[in-house]
Amino acid sequence: MDIFGTITALFSGERVSHTDTFILAGVALGLYIGIRMLRKHLKKD
Repeated sequence: MDIFGTITALFSGERVSHTDTFILAGVALGLYIGIRMLRKHLKKD
């Protein structure tokens, strides 16, 4: 899966498979949670 190609396709209006969309959503959610936990951890110190 080409992440940048999928993002470009989504914003340009091309059809993207559901699998690619769900993988991309999972990656985005994982990054969001990871950054949130990291910020909370750094703020704690």
